[in-house]
Amino acid sequence: MAILRDFRGLRIVTAAAIAILIALLVLLNHRLPEGFHPLASLPGSLSTQPTHQTITQHTNSTGKLAYVTWLSSTLVGPDSEDLDNDNYFIATRILVWQLLHAPKTRSHGIDVVVVITPSVSESRRKRLEKDGAIVRRVEFVHGKNEGWINPEQERWKDIMTKLRVWEMVDYERMLMLDGDTILNKPLDDAFNDPGAQIVSTLPVGHAESRRKGDEPDLPSQYLLASVGETKNYNHTWPPTKPTDFERPDYFCAGFFLLSPSLELFKYYTALLDIKNRFDTRYMEQSLLNYAHRPDGPMPWKEVDYKWNVRHVNERDVEKGLVSMHEKWWLLPWSGSTKLRDEFLKIRWEMEGWYMERNR
Repeated sequence: MAILRDFRGLRIVTAAAIAILIALLVLLNHRLPEGFHPLASLPGSLSTQPTHQTITQHTNSTGKLAYVTWLSSTLVGPDSEDLDNDNYFIATRILVWQLLHAPKTRSHGIDVVVVITPSVSESRRKRLEKDGAIVRRVEFVHGKNEGWINPEQERWKDIMTKLRVWEMVDYERMLMLDGDTILNKPLDDAFNDPGAQIVSTLPVGHAESRRKGDEPDLPSQYLLASVGETKNYNHTWPPTKPTDFERPDYFCAGFFLLSPSLELFKYYTALLDIKNRFDTRYMEQSLLNYAHRPDGPMPWKEVDYKWNVRHVNERDVEKGLVSMHEKWWLLPWSGSTKLRDEFLKIRWEMEGWYMERNR
């Protein structure tokens, strides 16, 4: 145990030294040049806008943008104050730090919001606010007839609360990121992707418009843009082959762009009360994939795969991948010691940066 403590102490000291160096570089104005990240976006097969579906803008829109992530009670339990071993909480802190403070990946002029449920402790809320995040506590989302909703894992039971982000209409567009997301570069230009724009809902009566009669009316416009969920680490780059994905028509709810809308929130929550309307094993991901199915009235749009990939491998990063969706604490996961070491390095850089700032 003494050796372990010495090793952990050495990592913290090393991380603190790195953080001090970063701070000095920032003070000396050694920053990454503006425009370092690419603007180009490769069109995906789902990104192409049909001629009858036009890009639109919100009426009386604020134009405000935000990154948003979600945190509920995690595997250590809602009453535990062992924040140093709460991996989901640590992952959320890393994401906030990379978006707000890390010179290599920080955003410019875009809010960083963490949505938390009532089960998240006050100490975690205060820590996230001290880190610089806008923390919004929201109420759980439960349907009136929940007996048919059975998530594959018990810890996912609160995840429908993610839908609350559609109530945040003070923002025009948001990029939802799972907490276990690691950045390689700034993400800001994802909002400029051709697929990441607000579009009109397909007109009633159109051949592709298949809203069922027991569902509420749809809004006139919406935004749901994402990437397909890769099946494993042995995918091509970019992952475009049908065999690369769990399902070619199924997007990953760990990374998607949205436009808040009270009408859409009402529509989503109404689906909770319609038995067997979607597969509840994967909860909000299945609900959103049903609501934005390719043959429905609000089909989801594909953005460039450079923005995010699930089950990341070294080739993805070498090709310019901007963000990685991976539980870095479950190692090894792809046999890549290089990526494993990079993930852990980022974790300790975050710890050291805040340690030095707080001191």
